[in-house]
Parts: sequence; C-alpha cells; structure tokens
Amino acid sequence: MLSIEDNFVFHKEDTIVVGCSAGPDSMALIDMLLRIREKYSLNLIVAHVNHNLRKQSVQEEEYLRNYCEKKKVMFECMMITEYGDDNFHNEARNIRYDFFKDVAFKYHARYIMTAHHADDLMETILMRIGRGASFGGYAGFSEESEFRGKILVRPLIFVTKKDILEYNEKYGIVFANDYT
Repeated sequence: MLSIEDNFVFHKEDTIVVGCSAGPDSMALIDMLLRIREKYSLNLIVAHVNHNLRKQSVQEEEYLRNYCEKKKVMFECMMITEYGDDNFHNEARNIRYDFFKDVAFKYHARYIMTAHHADDLMETILMRIGRGASFGGYAGFSEESEFRGKILVRPLIFVTKKDILEYNEKYGIVFANDYT
C-alpha cells in the first residue's frame, strides 16, 4: 500500500493545505491524508481552483465540495473568470499557487501539499532538457521547497501514476478525468 508517511514526517496538529483538482492524483493524496488525520490530529484544508475551461469544471467543483463536507474537511475554492495574454499554463499555475499561498496564510498552515508524482517529475525534466535548461534545471522539482513563506511538499514524488491508479482502484476512490 502507498503511504505518504514513508516520504514525509508529520507532526501533531499540522495544518496542511492540499491543492486538489478532483483528479486521480489529488484524490489519492487527500484519501491518504484522511487515513492518517486522526493519528496526527491533522487540520486539512482542500484548496480547489476551478479553471472554468470545461463544462465539467462546475461539476468537479461541486463533487469536491460535497466530498469535503462529507469528510469534514475545510474547503476553499476560487474560480478563474478570465486569463490574460500570458502563456496559459504558466499563468494558470501562478494563479493556483498564489491561491494556495493565500489559503495557507488564512489558516496559518505551515505546509502546502500537491499530488505531483514521479511521472510529473520525469515530464518536467524532459521538458527542461528539450528547452536546453542549465545543468541545475535538469533536476526537475524537489520533494520539499520553500514557497513564499510556506513549505511546499510533494509527498508522491517517488510514486508513479500507475501506482496511484492502482491505489484508487483498491480503495474505490472516485475522481474526475480531465481529458484535455
């Protein structure tokens, strides 16, 4: 069984903001955190960004809102109503992470967790190689890093997408599929 306790040291009463899209990766992460919530008396806040690009976006937001209510997890959401002329992916990522940071400060959370996994890491490394990044850029991203006064944690960085999908199947985790 996958365990995020293998890759991160939890402390009693940690407050964690979890970036959650309702996709398979983030739903697995929130499930793993819920399984250890009582053990560590974790305060969990799900932060969801509705990118408002697909008709399913509203359904995914509603699903996640109901899921959090059922699991007694705080839910914070924002909807992006327009994008500028910047690179879409870069702009969307900046908006998401600014929102996660704001939620973390609102709840005095020390940590922001995302469900980036080993496949994401490999994709990042290959993309940087393709762009001719410097040697240091080839490293991709790290499991933990300082992020605007908070600690950004990617506890699934050593887990593959296949492992995550197997976890979801084993535990019956319902998730949204973004086919874009």
